[in-house]
Amino acid sequence: MRIAVIGAGAIGGLIAARLTAAGLPVPLVARRRTLDTLRREGLSVEGPAGRPVTVRPEVTDDTLALGPQDAVVLAVPAPTLPEVLELLPPLLGRETRLVVVVGGVPWWFPAGNGRDARPLASVDPNGLLWNAIPAERIIGAVPRMAVERRSATYLRHLGGLRLALGPAGGSQEVGDLVTLFGAGGFNAVAADDIRAEVWDALLPPLAFGALGIASGLSALEIVGRVDLHPTLEALVRELAGLAAAFGHPMTVGLDELWTLAQQPGRIRPDLTADLGARRRAELEAVLDAPLELAARASVPMPTLNTLRALVRTKTQR
Repeated sequence: MRIAVIGAGAIGGLIAARLTAAGLPVPLVARRRTLDTLRREGLSVEGPAGRPVTVRPEVTDDTLALGPQDAVVLAVPAPTLPEVLELLPPLLGRETRLVVVVGGVPWWFPAGNGRDARPLASVDPNGLLWNAIPAERIIGAVPRMAVERRSATYLRHLGGLRLALGPAGGSQEVGDLVTLFGAGGFNAVAADDIRAEVWDALLPPLAFGALGIASGLSALEIVGRVDLHPTLEALVRELAGLAAAFGHPMTVGLDELWTLAQQPGRIRPDLTADLGARRRAELEAVLDAPLELAARASVPMPTLNTLRALVRTKTQR
């Protein structure tokens, strides 16, 4: 299978590194200074055991030279996706699938939802992604792994390798992709409902990432604060109600949050880490998109509305 990865960040880099280490030729598409640095130094991944492994995938910005692929992994944060659209056309054949790595609620979530099948202004303000990438091509990829990007060439994999895959629209097959990612050591699964996976994966960034920004507390400190338990319970209840309203009920809840907080290697509060490193955090996908969907479905979410206001106050100082 011919597969390329666009995006050399935490998840894209880990995917390219693990597949390369498994002997699978996976070109990594990067740009500007990142391109030169990766070509010069390679890509090092420090695993949970601590010892880094360096691999040297093919790194390029010339997608025309790569030509059509069977699949393209889009591992780029939603706010910067429009900047890489020009790289896509040379990689697309008639049957090419786009494996879109999800952080928060993706722009394609409303696809196939009847009268509500329209762009999400919070994550796709002008409908650019909606119009440029047909949902029928998209395979949603929901990761459950904790990865820190220490530099352009050094990743720290803290734990977790689960990667849920499922079509965003149509009936695309994912079995061969599950096999491919499995060969790279990922716990790849074919999801029965990829949108339910989106809701399940959204809960920790809300409970620990957004609430962590608002409170200044770590995940373990948050669950240790009895006075915050009603807030956590309300977040779970509101998100579960929204997921149910759209017909994709969540399968995780408070018990999973308590477990994750006790296992710091299983979760990384991406919002806090990104803000600390002065990277653009995906606040729109984590906070704004759920509230936009809630407004469409007339589902009240007072706790999440308050949390968003607190986070915006903190991040705009």
